[in-house]
Amino acid sequence: MNVMDAWRDPPLSCDIVMKGGITSGVVYPGAVVKLAQRYRFRSIGGASAGALAAVAAAAAEHGRSSGGFERLAEVPRELASTVDGAPFILTMFQPEPSTRALFRAALAFQRFGALRGIVATIRSFWRFPLLALALVVLAVVLGVAGAIPWWLAVALIALAPWILVLGVARDALAALGAVARNDFGLCRLGPGSGKDTVLTVWLHRLVQHLCGRAPSRDAAAGTAPLTFADLWGVPPLRGDETEAELAERERLIDRLGWNASERDVDLQVITTNLSFGRPMRIPTTGDRWRPKTSEDGGLLFDPAEWEDFFPREIVEHMEAHAAEPEEEAAELIRAQEPGRRLLYFPGGAHLPIVVAARMSLSFPVLISTVPLWQIKYRRDGNHRLTRLAFSDGGISSNFPVHFFDAPLPTRPTFALNLAGFERDEDPDLDDPSQGVQDPVGVNERARDSWKEPSSMKEFAIAIKDAMQNWRDNAQARMPGFRERVIHIKLASGEGGLNLAMDEQKVSRLIARGEYAGGRLIDLFSGPEDGPLEQRPHWNDHRYARFRILMSSLERLFQGFQSGYTAAPDAVTAPYVERIAAGLDPPYPLTQGRLAAARAKADAYRALADVVETLDDDDVPRPRAVARLMPPL
Repeated sequence: MNVMDAWRDPPLSCDIVMKGGITSGVVYPGAVVKLAQRYRFRSIGGASAGALAAVAAAAAEHGRSSGGFERLAEVPRELASTVDGAPFILTMFQPEPSTRALFRAALAFQRFGALRGIVATIRSFWRFPLLALALVVLAVVLGVAGAIPWWLAVALIALAPWILVLGVARDALAALGAVARNDFGLCRLGPGSGKDTVLTVWLHRLVQHLCGRAPSRDAAAGTAPLTFADLWGVPPLRGDETEAELAERERLIDRLGWNASERDVDLQVITTNLSFGRPMRIPTTGDRWRPKTSEDGGLLFDPAEWEDFFPREIVEHMEAHAAEPEEEAAELIRAQEPGRRLLYFPGGAHLPIVVAARMSLSFPVLISTVPLWQIKYRRDGNHRLTRLAFSDGGISSNFPVHFFDAPLPTRPTFALNLAGFERDEDPDLDDPSQGVQDPVGVNERARDSWKEPSSMKEFAIAIKDAMQNWRDNAQARMPGFRERVIHIKLASGEGGLNLAMDEQKVSRLIARGEYAGGRLIDLFSGPEDGPLEQRPHWNDHRYARFRILMSSLERLFQGFQSGYTAAPDAVTAPYVERIAAGLDPPYPLTQGRLAAARAKADAYRALADVVETLDDDDVPRPRAVARLMPPL
């Protein structure tokens, strides 16, 4: 079977999760294209740059039959190219006019080091350096001419450096104020720059290209922005549907909204709601047991405001699928934000997937936050309309390896991790095999990413990384997870905030991604150029998950038994007594459901008696802990 045939109809299915890393994301297209020859992607997720790669992979999967992955295979060459002599990736990050000077200065420090960074800063904030130079020239001329005493000329010359330093600092601080007014970022990445390569404009064009559509506003021509509903398998509108057909279509969308297992392609990404201090998963979904109302999410967006962030056709599509606020909310908006038009944010099925990628890729300071609005309801009736800031998904979960996890997996969920080389490693960077580390074996020790801070800068970075990634790192080293995490390593100057990587570095990262995809194929289903095989790595991983699940259930049932039968104190009603009162609020049950609850409780207690005799001392370590977790 040749490559083109494999892309058309791969024999297996998989899920994939990709870590954030700004420009490090160039490793992902090669890995995805390689895996697509053997696997059909059923679920795709990521954060930050991983979310951008996930959106591209989902678009290619949606357009698989029309050549989506053939087109995605061309992307690495574009990423490694130059535009008017500048690295293509750098042209994706266009600062706003008010932040351009600060962007140039920061980029010079990052690319060329301290000396050229200082020079670039002086050139960017030139007013006070020019004043200082003029003062020195004036002092010399007046001193030579005898117009002023020599000591005064020396004093003026000595004053000049202070004017330069303090003046540059003053203008730089003023520029930081411009960053705050620019939604806390140097770059909005929207169409305002006028550049076709700016990231959001480029991504929209790429997504439409991968799925076989043109980036047009004409929905009737089948070129509307690709949405989550399209990925889920909701048929596109023909324009002549009957009321019954439209109603059935809405029922399908509602069902797919809460039942991810029925979606053709399940794309999920993470953004961070800084205003509430918690992550949010996109697409947003409702609760199947509650009636659908606009207040479920309560998020609002301003179409005029969003035109600074997204191409007009994206915003027009969202307007067409957004509900108007109810009269009470509309009155509040008119009173507190006169002239502003807000609509409910269509964060579910009808959301263009490009919006999800941009909301997840908002690296602090470099990339502006995406604004949404919400009414803050208060008991005293003094309700207030507030503006929310959505920033990088990597702030709260940079490597959401828990995405798409199942108690007993039926298909692999590949997790692509980005890591650095250890200090004692001396790899050949042109050999991709030396830059990729296989997932550990089922019985092997968990692999940690070591940091050895030797300076205050490295110490601060280690603290930041621990605060940001501790949960993802702990999850990724657990048995049942670690066997499916492949590590793609990056050297100094590769990926991250290195916006101006040259063609050689970009090509190296692309090659490592391709190699990583090939290794996963080999480990989980046999050599990529050979027949399918039942590989031990995949089936031992599934067996480990069985052992972990059994152990977790045993301790869960034992904990249930212990709490259910615990002797109450003076202020605690026995569970049996409180459950018997379950016909009353809160959370009332019907007679039938109350009887079922009692029967289930008895069955769980019986299971606890059974598992109490089992021995799980040899369960994979560290042992998993079953916890109640809030949905994101």
